[in-house]
Amino acid sequence: MQGIESISGRDIAVSGLKAQRLRMNVIANNIANAFTTRTPEGGPFRRQLAVFRGEQIGPMSTKGAFGVRTPMIMSDPSPFRLVYDPEHPDANENGYVAYPNINVAVEMVNLVSAQRAYEANVAVLSSGRRMDQKALEIIQP
Repeated sequence: MQGIESISGRDIAVSGLKAQRLRMNVIANNIANAFTTRTPEGGPFRRQLAVFRGEQIGPMSTKGAFGVRTPMIMSDPSPFRLVYDPEHPDANENGYVAYPNINVAVEMVNLVSAQRAYEANVAVLSSGRRMDQKALEIIQP
């Protein structure tokens, strides 16, 4: 078992990059399906959310436990948007069409947030690389 002194900022930043990339993919899928009223499962597309989980750092933690994990992608249980359009092929008997529970403006804000978090993790990796280069310069004769 490895102690707390073996924590690698690089490993944590890489896990953050992977998590934010997954989040951006989920958001892009939501935006792409914002008007999908019929899915193979039946009914409109349901908004998806990436669930993140971090590990608590302790003296007995192992190196692989650090960072961000995405244990699952869950469906947003909020209700669908009902729009009156009796001519739509998916309209119900009252003329309402159930559209996905996706607000494109909210998804775009989430996408920008995920992009900024991704860029922050890239900055951590770049800083670590620069520190490694400076350390090598210091020890060279």
